[in-house]
Amino acid sequence: MDSVGEFELVTRTALQALERGETIALATVVQVRGSAPRHAGARMLVWPDGHIAGTIGGATLEERVIQHAQEALDNHRGRLEKYVFSTTGDSDSVGLCGGEVLVHIEVLEPDPVLVVIGAGHVALALAQAAPIAGMRVVIVDDRAEFLTPDRFPMADRLIPVKYERDTEQLDPMSLNLTPSSYVVVATWGWDEPALAQILRADPPPAYVSLIASKTKWRVIQQMLVAQGIDAQRLDSVHAPAGLNLGAETPGEIAIAIIAEMMAVRRKVNAASMKL
Repeated sequence: MDSVGEFELVTRTALQALERGETIALATVVQVRGSAPRHAGARMLVWPDGHIAGTIGGATLEERVIQHAQEALDNHRGRLEKYVFSTTGDSDSVGLCGGEVLVHIEVLEPDPVLVVIGAGHVALALAQAAPIAGMRVVIVDDRAEFLTPDRFPMADRLIPVKYERDTEQLDPMSLNLTPSSYVVVATWGWDEPALAQILRADPPPAYVSLIASKTKWRVIQQMLVAQGIDAQRLDSVHAPAGLNLGAETPGEIAIAIIAEMMAVRRKVNAASMKL
């Protein structure tokens, strides 16, 4: 495959991964000095589990770049690394070619998507706040009068569902959840069937929360356990939703939830930065 075809293949593969909601690293050879396996511009994609697409040279060099790419993915931060091919067998050497390469490792993240199950007061506040945090917005509800473009002009998608009040059954929601989905459940009365469906999603969303009191969550949790929902999935639910900011109004609750999502996304323990 020529360099143009290789570039197109890696680019297409990266776009497909991002559309699936996957976070990946792009390693690019940006400079070559002396003898090295690949030319400047060679590219490779690295996933968190270490599998790759494309190549920047194979062998020890590639092994070292994969390790550094996984570290960059863990830290959500790109890096620039120099790899030396030493003829003297130094411990840091990645081969015997005699040259060196400079590799830029970039973390590619899909746009996070806020999916709110319910279109009430808190949902509206969340939809208004989410774009400021760089999130796309999807709203789901069974009430046509709530699920309107006039009410949610900022939403990328409005998804109507059908809830049978007599049987308390919810028609399957076509949410297309991905690892970059952040789900908040805040319905008028079908939290349990909504959560049951979300917690069976594969792959699971990045974040699932329920707007409820601790007592309500315990009751719903028991119902979901009886349905055979995996205990690990249940433990991952953020309920009650949001950081403990003393929030009361819909706007305050929305800010507390968005802040919790940011902490999950950046893999940090939310705490004051006061010195």
